[in-house]
Amino acid sequence: MIDIKETPPKTKANKTDRRRRPGRKVEILQAVITLLEKGEYKVTTAALAAEVGLSEAALYRHFTGKTAIFKALTDYISDHLLKPADKLVKSNDSAIKQLKKLFNYNLGFFADHPGLCRVFLMGGVVPQAEAEQMVKAIGEYRSSVKKLMLQAQKNRDLVKGVDIDAATDLYVGMLQAATLRFVISDFKKPPTDEAASAWKLFTQAVAK
Repeated sequence: MIDIKETPPKTKANKTDRRRRPGRKVEILQAVITLLEKGEYKVTTAALAAEVGLSEAALYRHFTGKTAIFKALTDYISDHLLKPADKLVKSNDSAIKQLKKLFNYNLGFFADHPGLCRVFLMGGVVPQAEAEQMVKAIGEYRSSVKKLMLQAQKNRDLVKGVDIDAATDLYVGMLQAATLRFVISDFKKPPTDEAASAWKLFTQAVAK
C-alpha cells in the first residue's frame, strides 16, 4: 500500500535491535493509514498500538510521538505531489498534456492510498504543525500547476483572456473535490472513476 524507503541505522555486527528494524516503522505508518481508512479521525496511540500489536511504550521506540508519525505521512504525500509535478514541468509534452498526466497520476495515487486522503484533506486528523506543512506542500504544488498553465497560455492552448490564477485554483480544486468525494463514499467510489468527465469539463472551461 505504501512504500516508504528508509535507511537502516548503523549497528555493530550481529547486534541489530529488531524492535528498531525499519520494517516496523513502515508497519506503524501502514497501521495509521488502515485506521484512517476505517474512519478513525483521531488516531490514538492505544488504537495504533493494538493495530500493530505493540505496547504503547514500544511505539515510542520507533517514533517520538504522533507528530513524528504524521510528519512521515505528510512528507510522503508531499513527495508524491511535488516530484511528479516538477518532472512534468520539464517534459517535452504540451502543457495541456502534462496537466492531464499529472491530474490522472494524482487521482491514481489517492485511489491506491485511501487513508492518505484524510491526511491530504487534513480534516482534523493531522496535528497543527503537519497541517501547516500540508498547506505549504499544496501551495508548492499549485505553483507547479500554475507554471504549466502559464506555458499553455504562452502556447495559445488556453481560452483567450482566461484568468490563470482561477484556472489553477479550479485544477487543484478538482483534485481536492475528487479526493473528498472518495472519502465521503467510504472509499467505495475511486477518484479515478471521474477523471475523464472532470478533465472534459476543465478543458471545456479553459482550453481551446
